[in-house]
This record gives sequence, structure tokens and C-alpha cells, in this order.
Amino acid sequence: MMGKLLRVLAVLALLAPAAGAEELQTVVVKPGDTLWSIANTYLKDPKRWNEILRYNKLPSADPSIALPGMPLRIPVCLIKEQYRAARLVYHINEVLHRPVGGARWGAVRTNMDLYRSDTLRTTINARADVRFYTGEVLNLMPNSMAVLRPPQKDADVQLLSGEMRGLRSRVVTASARIVPRTRDTEFGAKIKEDLTTLVQVYKGRAAVEAQGKVVEVSEGFASEVKMDMPPSQPVKLPAVPELSGSSGRLAKTGQPQVQMDGSVVSLDVGKAPRPAAAAPAAKAGTGAPAPGDASAVDADEISKMIAVANPVQGYHLQAARDQGFSDIALDRTYDVFDRINLADYLPPGVYWVRISYIDLLGFEGKYNTPRQVKVSR
Repeated sequence: MMGKLLRVLAVLALLAPAAGAEELQTVVVKPGDTLWSIANTYLKDPKRWNEILRYNKLPSADPSIALPGMPLRIPVCLIKEQYRAARLVYHINEVLHRPVGGARWGAVRTNMDLYRSDTLRTTINARADVRFYTGEVLNLMPNSMAVLRPPQKDADVQLLSGEMRGLRSRVVTASARIVPRTRDTEFGAKIKEDLTTLVQVYKGRAAVEAQGKVVEVSEGFASEVKMDMPPSQPVKLPAVPELSGSSGRLAKTGQPQVQMDGSVVSLDVGKAPRPAAAAPAAKAGTGAPAPGDASAVDADEISKMIAVANPVQGYHLQAARDQGFSDIALDRTYDVFDRINLADYLPPGVYWVRISYIDLLGFEGKYNTPRQVKVSR
């Protein structure tokens, strides 16, 4: 009996490394590949080629024999960092994927592996969240496109268009390079139509580099990088929104408050100057507008007046089915004067809602504390 128990324990000991190993990554065998060539290309220690045998049924254990085209499962912990795949952990609406060397875009699926130089594209109201095996995170926002681990860029992400948020990710754009300085650095990057890059740091610290100049951007600050120009000096991000019924501190700074009436969301922009509601008729025979005539104020002047009194130009609203915002149901940006009813966008149910402000330069601040909202028809 004791001998049988020892044999069982011995078997379990052999299986333990495989069961406790890091998750597996798939590597596709190319024509002429052998275990030796695959080990030399992909493994941090090529001498451990025989460990591939433990996770795959191969026609031969001879490392010099060419293998047929087939996928091989290899523990991620054995693979060189530059060949480790990323994983698409979440997506909503239409997200497209183009593999390296491919010409066609295809639909994505949750938990699919993404490889070096693969490209992701989000369409309107779509989003994709990618986690690299080395811990970096990419949140690709709507109408955006990015290349993962681009060659010769020494970066995790090359943002080609649109907007992203990242955790510890090294990012390059047409006009800038962004390198996190702390392990917990969270930041956003947005590319404008003129290829200007906006960098917003929400946690930690990041270095923004362009034209040979480096600017350190701390938590709560942002920098703008125009094409062929060095980064701007950091400016403070918009304040965190406060919902109606809170302290009112934002109203004192000239920023609007978020008003929530059931499922209806709007910003209180009462402090922003508005043109007169009614324009008195012109004085007879003069052709000149009477005092208070709104037509006497040029549209550009009105915009300037509003900009001075109200530094917020819009707000970013997210609604999720969970408090952690891993299951997002709505993700849109609105003008500061927009008044929306969540029931027009969401089916009946209970959601968590959070909002961030966007200032006149396009910088986006932090989200407020989420609030639970019930949506009904």
C-alpha cells in the first residue's frame, strides 16, 4: 500500500510543474522548422527545447527533424519577451484585427492572442482592452488604430490614430514618445487631426519626448506635442467632476457641475455667458441694433466669452454593468451643452456611470466616483 502511494506521489510530482506553469502561448511552425530552430528563436534558454515535448504531441522527439506546419503550445515563462504575445481581454462593438504581414482585416474574439506588429482598429463606439504578458495594459478607445510591439520602435504600442489609455505601456506616435517612469503609471494619449499628441497622466509619472527634448509629466498634469516641435510644459488637467448635491467646489472654480435627474445627465453651465434671449428691434431710421441686441455680438466673440467663463468644452461619459467597469455598455463624448437621457442609449437595467471633463485644448481629466443609476423606459 505504501509503495502504491509513493508511486502516485511521484506521478503527481512530475505533473506539478506543468499544472503550475505559466499559461501557454501558441507558436505556429513554419516550413523547415525543427525543435532546435524553434528553441533558438523563441526560448530564452534554447537548451530547454525538450520542455516543448511535455505540452505537445509531436511525430518525433528528434530535435533535428523538420516538423509539419502545426501550432505548438509553449509556456509563456520560457519565451523571450520580444516574442511574447498580448491577449485581447475585452472588446465591445466592432473591433478589427490585421495580423502582421496580412492585408485583410478580420473580426476579433475575446481572449485571442495578438502578436508582434499586429494592428488593432476600433470603429465608432467600439473599444478594445489588451494585456501584454509582461503586465502592460492598452485600452484602445473608439475610432482608433494601434500597432502592438512595433519593430524597431522599442515600444509596446504605436498609436496611429485616435486615443488610448495605458498602464506602464511605452507608446510612440507621429510626434512624440511616451515612457512611464513608475510601475503604476497610468496615462492617456490622443492624436488630433493635425497629428498633435496630447498626453495626460492620471497616476505616477511619464516622460514625454520629442525633437530631442524630454518633459517630465506628473500625476494630474498634461503635455501637448505638435509635429516637429518639442513637448509643451506640463499644464494641469481638468478637475474631477462633482455630481449635483456635492460640495459645490467646482462651481467656485468656474467649472460646471454634473446634474443627474434619474437617467438624464447634463452639465450646469449657467455661469457661461449666453446671448440675450430676446433682441429688441432696431431704432427707427438708424439701422443700428438697440442695446442688448444679440445680433450685435459676433459668434466668435460669444465662443470666446463662453471659453473664458467655462474652461470645459465637453465631457466623456461611460456606463457599465459592473462597478469595476469591465463590462462597458456606453462610452461616448458629449458637448458641454448636451443633455442626454441614458434610456435613449441603454436597455432597462441598473448601471454604474462615471464622467470626466475635457478642456478647451482637448485634455481629459480623471473620472469621478461612479454612481449607480437605474434606467427604465
